[in-house]
Amino acid sequence: MQLDFLEHLLSIPPLDDRVSNAGVLIGQSRLPIELVRNRRAKRYIIRLLANLVLRVTIPRGGSKKEALRFVSENLIWIEKQYQSHRLKHSFKSASPLSKEISLLYQGRLVPFHSSSNDENKFLRFANLLIPKNQEVHDNDKETVENFLLHLAKSSLTERTLQLADKHFLQPKRISIRNQKTRWGSCSNSGTISLNWRLIQVPAFVRDYVILHELAHLKFLDHSPSFWNHLGKICPNLHAAESWLKEYSQQV
Repeated sequence: MQLDFLEHLLSIPPLDDRVSNAGVLIGQSRLPIELVRNRRAKRYIIRLLANLVLRVTIPRGGSKKEALRFVSENLIWIEKQYQSHRLKHSFKSASPLSKEISLLYQGRLVPFHSSSNDENKFLRFANLLIPKNQEVHDNDKETVENFLLHLAKSSLTERTLQLADKHFLQPKRISIRNQKTRWGSCSNSGTISLNWRLIQVPAFVRDYVILHELAHLKFLDHSPSFWNHLGKICPNLHAAESWLKEYSQQV
């Protein structure tokens, strides 16, 4: 009997470090947890409310400890719901009647508008001031996208090198360019090519694509060994794939 109890304890997975009484840590954000008991409930239920509070329903006979464990076991689903909420909120915040034009940047829609001083004209976008070329008659959207393309070449290269160093991987070359159908690729020679539009997606999606291509430095196929290795170095793998599947067409 005592042996069975010990085996039961050993079979219970530990709580994820991101889950505590204070809430659930998703990226840099902490979602507070609201525990609600419901005698008529037959199972634990998780809902992400509009105010980004995670409501967990505890069924009759359930406990707070088991509720937190249930949250820990469903982190991938919670991350997907959170990212979906953020993106939908961003799209809703851009009114179709507004004259402001927005572009996706780091996972959210950011408006941009013209501004000027005595000498120069420029565009305000996020915390950036983008100069407008008076000799080239690009529209404002093209001006912002061209600026982001140049910004992506430095920021994505830097992030790729950081992740490569962290996981002891060495790409021969890193190329950032406009790709119409791919987010990234890895050549037989070890060149990592990334779509500049990764600067527009959430950070966890950007890192997933980079890590996916870096993993090809060890496994050039999509074998079980490849996915096993990627799962070890990329904890947000499933959430990132879900985001790309749902929102790629909107980037």
